[in-house]
Amino acid sequence: MKRFLHSLVLWLLVLGAVPALAQKISGKVRDTDGEALIGASVQIKGTTIGTTTDTQGAFTLDNVAKGSTLLISYVGFLPQEVASDGDLTIILKANGTLGEVLVTAENRAVSAQNVPITMDLISGAAILKQGVTDVFQLQNLAPGLTIVQNTIFNQVSVRGVGSHDGAAELSDQAVTIGIDGEYINRPVALNAAMFDLERVEVLKGPQGTLYGRNATAGAVNIIAQKPTNRSEVDLTAGLGNYGAVKLNGVVNLPLGKIAAFRVAGMLSKHDGYRDGGDLVGRIDNGNVWATRAGLSINPSKAFSIYVAGEMSKTNQQAPAQYGVNLSNETSVKGQAPVNYTTELPKDFNVATAGFMKIDQGALRGRIAYDFGKAKITYTGGYRDVKMDGYQPLNGFVPETFSFDNNLASQTQSHELRLNGESKKLVWQFGGFLGNEHQDVARGLVLVAAKGAFGGVPPYINFFIREVDSKTSAVFAQATYNLSSKLGLTLGLRNTNDKKTRTGGDLASAPFAPNATVFKYPNAPTSATETGMKALTGLPNEGSWNQNTWMTNLEYKASKDNLLFAKVSTGYKAGGFDNLGNYDPEYLTAFELGTKNKFADNRLRLNASVFHYDYKDQQVSVFISTAVGGAIQNAGKSVYNGLEIDGEFIASQADRFKFTINYLDAEFKDLPTQQNRVGVASEVVNLKGNTPVQAPKWTLVGAYDHDFKIGSGTLGFGVRSMFKSAYYLTPFNFAMDKQDAYTKTDVNLTYTGKGGKWDLGVFVQNLEDNRIITFTGFTGNTINIYNWIFGTPRLMGVQASFHLRGKNVN
Repeated sequence: MKRFLHSLVLWLLVLGAVPALAQKISGKVRDTDGEALIGASVQIKGTTIGTTTDTQGAFTLDNVAKGSTLLISYVGFLPQEVASDGDLTIILKANGTLGEVLVTAENRAVSAQNVPITMDLISGAAILKQGVTDVFQLQNLAPGLTIVQNTIFNQVSVRGVGSHDGAAELSDQAVTIGIDGEYINRPVALNAAMFDLERVEVLKGPQGTLYGRNATAGAVNIIAQKPTNRSEVDLTAGLGNYGAVKLNGVVNLPLGKIAAFRVAGMLSKHDGYRDGGDLVGRIDNGNVWATRAGLSINPSKAFSIYVAGEMSKTNQQAPAQYGVNLSNETSVKGQAPVNYTTELPKDFNVATAGFMKIDQGALRGRIAYDFGKAKITYTGGYRDVKMDGYQPLNGFVPETFSFDNNLASQTQSHELRLNGESKKLVWQFGGFLGNEHQDVARGLVLVAAKGAFGGVPPYINFFIREVDSKTSAVFAQATYNLSSKLGLTLGLRNTNDKKTRTGGDLASAPFAPNATVFKYPNAPTSATETGMKALTGLPNEGSWNQNTWMTNLEYKASKDNLLFAKVSTGYKAGGFDNLGNYDPEYLTAFELGTKNKFADNRLRLNASVFHYDYKDQQVSVFISTAVGGAIQNAGKSVYNGLEIDGEFIASQADRFKFTINYLDAEFKDLPTQQNRVGVASEVVNLKGNTPVQAPKWTLVGAYDHDFKIGSGTLGFGVRSMFKSAYYLTPFNFAMDKQDAYTKTDVNLTYTGKGGKWDLGVFVQNLEDNRIITFTGFTGNTINIYNWIFGTPRLMGVQASFHLRGKNVN
C-alpha cells in the first residue's frame, strides 16, 4: 500500500510538471463610478483556481487555458462572467440582486441553487460579524442545526436527528462532520474550529453516498480559508460582558508564483456566566485558543497540493450542572419523576467548579490533478485528542458525586476520488479508509464518602476501555442528463465496519469486604491490576457490512427554478456497551424539494418536505451508575417535516431572510429501562414519545440594512429565532422539557472606505433566556436530577483591520 501511494504521488508530480496550453490574463475590476474594487474574487469557472484584486483593483492569472471563462464577484455587486482574452477591464454593477454561492456539497464547486440538496449556508464573514467563536454558537446561524453540551461532550443534530450519547466509546455520530475533508468522529473534538473560515455547509438528510459512514442525519462541512497569492494581514479584537476577550488573526504570504502560506489563530476567554456561591465564585467560564497553518502549492493549473496543521487547547471549568436530590420528595417516591416539576434558577451554589482540559492536534491534506475530462483527488487527515476532566454531578452543596474523565483518541481518514463531467454525465467514484483508536478511563467519585476513607473520596466504579474502530468503503455517484432540463442521479456505497474492545471494570465497590479501594485522583491505570476485573459476559468484537443508495430526479424548469425528488438510505454501525450488543440503525428518507429565484434574482425561495422511516434507531439512555449510559434500539421511529427558507433584496440597502421549519417526530417502538426514585429501574416502552431535540416549529426572521455614512457604510442586522417546546431525553419527563422561547441576535458594524477597517457591536440572546441544554436523572440510591444551561445574554464590541498587498503572479 505504501509503495502504491509513493508511486501515485510521484506520478502526480510528474504530470503536474507538464505545462498546459495556457495564457496569462491581466485585468482591472471597477464599479460604475470607476472606483477600484479591492479584494474582488476572480475565478476560472468550473474550477477552484482564482485570485483577488489588489489595492488598485488589478489582478493577474497565469496558466489560464484558452477558451476559459472568468467569474468575477464582489460583495454588494452583481457577479459577471467574461471570456479570458488578454487584458480586461470589468465593470461590476451594484448588487440589487442575490449573488451566487459556490458550494462543495457534491464534492465539486457548484452554485448552491443548482444542488438538489437541502442545506443551510453560513459564511465566514457572518460568523466573524456575529462574534461566533465556538461550535455551539454556530447553531445561531443555522436553524436546522442543533449543537449542545452534554457534560463534557457535544451533541450534534440535524432535523432533530443526531447522536446523544455521552460516553466517548459507545457510538459513532449520526451527523458526519468534517474540516476540509478530515472526518471527525469524537464529539469532544469539536470545541475549537470556528475561525478563519470561508463557509460552513449544513447538508440535511442522509449523505452516506459521498460523505463517509454514518451520515444518516446529514453532514456539516467546515471549509477553512485557503492561502492566496496576495499578501494579507487581518486582525480582529473584541471585548464583551463577563470579561470576554476575543482575538482573531490571519497572515497570508505568497511564496513566489506557485505557492502561498497562511497562518491563523484565535483566542477566546470569558469569566463564568453564573454565580456559583461563596465556595467557588463564578462558574461556567471559558478559555480556548487555537491555531491553523496551511500551505498551498500549485505547480500548474492542473496540479494542486494543500497541507494544513491545526492545534487547539481548552483549559476551563467543567460545564456547571444544577441538581436536585429527589430522595426526600414523597410525591415521586418509588416511581419515575414523570410529572415532577421545580423552578430552575440562573445562578446556584456548587461545591466545586471542576475542570475540562482538551489538547488536540490535526494534520490534513489534499492532492489533486485535473486531466481535463477527469480529476483525481486524495484527501487525508490525522487527529490526536487528549481530554482530562472532573465533572461535578450533583449541582449543589455539599459535593456528593463527580465523574473523573480521562480520554484519548487518534483518528485518521483517507479518501481517493476520481470524478469528471461532460454535457450529459457528471460522475465520481472512489474509496474511503478510516481508523480510530481510543483509550478511555472514566470513574464515578463518591465525594460524600470521603469521611470514611481518610478524607479522600473513593471511586465507586471505574471503566477502562481500549476501542479500535476500522471502516472502509467504496462508492460511486453519477448524474445523467436525460434532456437539457431533466437529470437522473444514482449513488451507491458499500461500507464495512469493525470494532474491537478490551478493558476492565472496578472489581467491587469500596464498601465491599476486602475491597481494593482506589481514591481520587489515584485511579486504576491498567485493566489487569489488582482491584480490577476483566470484561466477562460482554461482547467485545463486532463487524457490520451495509449497502446504502440514493436516487434523485431533478427537473430544471428554467435557469432559476429547480425541482427534485429524492429517495436515500442511511446506515450507522452497531456496537456494544456495558449492557451488551446494539444493532445498526437504518434510515429510508423520502424528500421533495424546490429551489427558486424570482423577481429578477431579488427573491430566493426554497422549500422541501421529507419523511424519515427509521428502523432500529440508536437512542442513548442513562441506565444506572453501575452501567452508565447505554444505547437502545428503537424498533421504529418516524420523522415528517416541512422546511421553507427565503431571502429577499428589497433594495440595495435592505435584505430580508426567513426560515420556517416544521417537524413531527415520534418513537413508534422503544423498549428500555426507566429510572425511579429510591428503587430499581423498570422496563418500559417509550412508544409515542418525542425524540430528543425535535421542536415542532423553528421560525427564523432576519433583516439587514446598510446606511451610507460619510465615506463608509454602517450595517445593521437583526435575527430572531423561535423554537417551540422540545425534550432533552427520550423519557419526556416534565423537567426534560425546554419550553418554547425566542432568541434574538443583533449586530451593528461600520466599515471604512475600501474595507480596510471596521468597528462593530453585537448582542446574542437579547432576551437573556435561560435555555436548557442537558437533563438527566440517576434514580435508585442516588436520585439526583441534573440540568445544564446555555449561554445568557452576551454583548461585545470588536474592531477589525485588513491590510492587503498586491497579487504575486
